[in-house]
Amino acid sequence: RDFDANLYLCEEAFGLLPLNTFSRLSSTLLFYVYGFVLFFLTAAAVIVAFRNLSGSNQVQLKGKMEEYMVTLKPDAAYSLVHTVLFGCLALSTMRMKYLWTSHMCVFASFGLCSAELWKLILKCLHAYTSQRV
Repeated sequence: RDFDANLYLCEEAFGLLPLNTFSRLSSTLLFYVYGFVLFFLTAAAVIVAFRNLSGSNQVQLKGKMEEYMVTLKPDAAYSLVHTVLFGCLALSTMRMKYLWTSHMCVFASFGLCSAELWKLILKCLHAYTSQRV
């Protein structure tokens, strides 16, 4: 074995992410907000993907169907993919948690300030009005 391989294998920064990271992120409430936004955007992405793959892009009745349509903008989809990939990197290599933590802050703030996300949540709760959004 060479010296460089042993250096990377033994260095703590290249190990797995410790579990106390999640408790520290939870104490700042970042992890809860991030999980909330991640859940709803992942659900929206799955719904949009199944709708696109099932071929239901035909002309539908306007009215009730359009009221409950779930859409996902490209910027939200890009951020969703980015945060999942950064999360996988952070879990596998502790050094990458610094990329993921900053992206968690951006992703959580994007979700809290997104009118589309709140519109979707209020529609699911049957409490949607434009004033509430």
